[in-house]
Amino acid sequence: MRVAQLWSALVMSVAMLTVGCGGGDSKDLGKSFLQLLDDTTAVLKEIKDEPTARAAEPKLKALSDRKKGLDIEAKATKLSKSEMDASDKKYAGPMEEAANRLRAEMTRIMETSPEAAAIVANVMEPG
Repeated sequence: MRVAQLWSALVMSVAMLTVGCGGGDSKDLGKSFLQLLDDTTAVLKEIKDEPTARAAEPKLKALSDRKKGLDIEAKATKLSKSEMDASDKKYAGPMEEAANRLRAEMTRIMETSPEAAAIVANVMEPG
């Protein structure tokens, strides 16, 4: 279950950091986090077994690095309460949908290839 815990942590950290990240700053971090979830899901869709998981490792590592950079930007972004509320309203639905798609792909991988799931978890470990 380590894989499920890691991916739940990834999805939750992205969702939590996205709240308040799309308001008045020069870069729309909410949009960037949403794109990150979509890009991660696209890579996960390519994974069918251990060999395809190994082939996806460089892409997953790049996505993990991108998330870390966005985490830093999000923590440095200071928004007013009204900007945070607007961002939450703007991204709540799309983030939930994207997180559900990512979760579905991760579940599929865990059910069809535990070996592939372990590879993914080792590359995408939050932190």
